[in-house]
Amino acid sequence: MATAPTLILYTVAGKSRPGEHCWDDPSVPPYFYEDRDMAKQALLDLRTHLQAGRDPDDSLICLERIETVPMTAAAIMALLNDGFSAIVKDYAVIETIGED
Repeated sequence: MATAPTLILYTVAGKSRPGEHCWDDPSVPPYFYEDRDMAKQALLDLRTHLQAGRDPDDSLICLERIETVPMTAAAIMALLNDGFSAIVKDYAVIETIGED
């Protein structure tokens, strides 16, 4: 019997709201990446954009690694009906840019 795949995704999140996830905030469009390097480049580009004329503390940004549950038909239905949080098995902040 084949096992459903588990996905590893990366995303960028602001650190101004600890404990909140970008995928739970409807005002922040979530961008997900398959590749850590692509996600880190997006993080650096976003930080450069945010630093223009802002307090440096406002531009602390985290790179997060997300592992999904096995992507079965039930998981896809949960994603469609309940949102991205329904398929998150584990996540971790793997890097923070902007801290001294």
